[in-house]
Amino acid sequence: MLEIDGLTVTYASTVEALRGVTLKVANDGVVAVLGSNGAGKSTLLRAISGTLKLQHGRVTAGRILFDGQDVTDANAAAIVSKGIVQVPEGRRIFGRLSVEENLKAGAATVRSRAERAKAMANVYDLFPVLAEFKTKRGVLLSGGQQQMLAIGRALMSSPKVLLLDEPSLGLAPMVVSQIGRIISDIHELGTAVMLVEQNAAMALSVATHAFVMELGLISLQGPAAELAASDEVRSLYLGSDSKEDRRPALMAAAESGRHLSRWSA
Repeated sequence: MLEIDGLTVTYASTVEALRGVTLKVANDGVVAVLGSNGAGKSTLLRAISGTLKLQHGRVTAGRILFDGQDVTDANAAAIVSKGIVQVPEGRRIFGRLSVEENLKAGAATVRSRAERAKAMANVYDLFPVLAEFKTKRGVLLSGGQQQMLAIGRALMSSPKVLLLDEPSLGLAPMVVSQIGRIISDIHELGTAVMLVEQNAAMALSVATHAFVMELGLISLQGPAAELAASDEVRSLYLGSDSKEDRRPALMAAAESGRHLSRWSA
């Protein structure tokens, strides 16, 4: 289990981006973290992934625990080796490398050739289009395909927890619906997921638990279905005044009324 306990993060010793944040990601859970720009969502992921220092930030209070071990001050390589892998906002694939080369880069910490081969086969099974385009340079892929590649690269190390930072950003609505499906598939394969998203409809449709962040604080939390039905979340993120159960509507909104073969676009 990933546990964030009273985490406070400061940038340049003056700007407090997180203030006493506490949350948990269970081994069998999909946790959504919602909030507008500047709420502290990306800072939270940086702290977990060990990349906070690259942005001149530091943890000034609280701690991060993973499987009972304190990993608050661990560097990015150590975090990955423990089984926590982040897919960054904006995908950030290696554009000049082929699809297969990008995937191999994601397995750099995996020593066993057999494990690397198995991970590659699993990624190609999850994303058939990547197998079709495995010799194609990353820069030539569509936005949706690049997002597939970024997620697939992260899965190459067989993580226990996958951190997704705005995976729907910049993608067409009909592709966004596929993100929800693939997150569910990844979860079913045994990987816990922390999903940071501004697309609340998609995030709440796949999450088991959700947190809402405002100005570095957790303002709301609870089962995703309950938050989807709450007045606060409806008014702030879903644009609805209805008091009925929002779960089916969220699924429909995320899917945009169309059904595509998974991640084939």
